[in-house]
Amino acid sequence: MEETIYLCTLGNPSQFLEKMTDEFTSEFDKVIRTDFSQAGDLKGKKFLFAVQLEELGINLDTEKVLHRIYKSAAGNQLSDTSGAVLIHSKEEIYTKTAASMLVFRLNSMGMSFPGRPMVEAPHGLRNYISSVKRSGSTLEESCLRETADLARRLRSFEVSGGCISEPRILAVHASEEGSNTLYLWNMVKQHLPESADIREIYIPNGEVKDCEGCSYTICKHFAKQKSCYYGGIMVEEVYPEIIQADILVMLCPNYNDALGANLAAMVNRLTAIFRHMKFYDKKLYAVIVSGSSGTEAIATQLIRALNMNKTFQLPPNFTVSAIANDRGSIFEVEGIESRAKDFAEKICGKK
Repeated sequence: MEETIYLCTLGNPSQFLEKMTDEFTSEFDKVIRTDFSQAGDLKGKKFLFAVQLEELGINLDTEKVLHRIYKSAAGNQLSDTSGAVLIHSKEEIYTKTAASMLVFRLNSMGMSFPGRPMVEAPHGLRNYISSVKRSGSTLEESCLRETADLARRLRSFEVSGGCISEPRILAVHASEEGSNTLYLWNMVKQHLPESADIREIYIPNGEVKDCEGCSYTICKHFAKQKSCYYGGIMVEEVYPEIIQADILVMLCPNYNDALGANLAAMVNRLTAIFRHMKFYDKKLYAVIVSGSSGTEAIATQLIRALNMNKTFQLPPNFTVSAIANDRGSIFEVEGIESRAKDFAEKICGKK
């Protein structure tokens, strides 16, 4: 079956970004350039965003194109589409932050992303040093190899995963009773199908020792046993449930515009099991409640950690969020029950 990739170049591409783009598009049968200026049916289409960052991580085209997409169909233009990102920077910084925000904004308009949907090329390519040590290739060759791998994964990626008849859903949280985040999750749960096998893991204070960076050899040794040197709730409960789950739902109150310490430690400790298996076939969702603002900070942190790093799929509109400060004030948020129902339908594949 002929596969077409729609290429959206953002900024004035460097020679190396053009080389990455050529490597990516060579895995497809047809390439169509787009700047989204022409409205049309995008359903089922696959997109590559090739992003060139200038000094200070600036890319003016990104804002223009996102605004154009949003205005074209009230933000629903990207439903049933999927995408990937190649990004090159003139500096050693900015690539991950710029890419994760781009992915979040596209996802908020309905675009899905496979696990590890981005290949970054910061100045000097020093992020590929570990890859060079393992493979014996050059920095540039390592980057281009990851680019080709991403292209093949997007080509085979199912834009709409469809409805799993009996999904196994794992919700992970560190919230006490009375939490607005738990209240919102309970609203969502009420609308999930009875056929769903819902598991919940509560990670209390002090139960998860954060990763201390064991050597690759030690970590790999324990990974083969589906274990970790530090043991505890991660090995006894989290790893077995992650392995079995079809869907991971992170329940995330906003602490200083970041994941709370317990959840952050849990994410870090996934490295051991990640060395044993990848999570490309599992979907990531998140329930995020902020006391004032900052939902996008949590969402992009999850994208970087679990989608770009740990390979979880990012289904369309992967978050439901609200601002609720006082205990129980989540129930006063306008339309919150309807949003919870809509989110549940997305999780179970009805939307």
